[in-house]
Amino acid sequence: MKQFSLLLFISLCTGKLFAEPIQPARSIKQEGIRILIHENRVRYVIASKTDSYYKIAKQTGIKLSQLYHYNESFTEKDMLNEGDIIYLDPRRIKSKHKKSIVLTQSMSVRELAQREALKLKPLMRRNDISSADEQLPCGREVFLR
Repeated sequence: MKQFSLLLFISLCTGKLFAEPIQPARSIKQEGIRILIHENRVRYVIASKTDSYYKIAKQTGIKLSQLYHYNESFTEKDMLNEGDIIYLDPRRIKSKHKKSIVLTQSMSVRELAQREALKLKPLMRRNDISSADEQLPCGREVFLR
């Protein structure tokens, strides 16, 4: 009982229940790689000319199989194009800030999911789309949540 009251007293005085937040198990090695955060709160890297999944996995400390899983649109590619977005965390099921968007250019559902940091299957279900490679026309409204 004394331990609980002491913990309660410390939390009231400091405003925190625990003194320090829990740190992640693995720290990210920053060897010349810039990690950005998407508006859906998903970490990502923009690939350069010579990047591959293996190179990004080594630099960030994330398993290669996880990178393939998080970026399902690029499973056939080994070498990445300059400017490709590679996510380091799982993409979200729905958008945090946008309810829907109107496409300004024609693109596939796969490309849209990769650009908006959303998982492919929930996006397809939400918009009644049967194929991931279906081209969406310019001007179509796509629901993100």
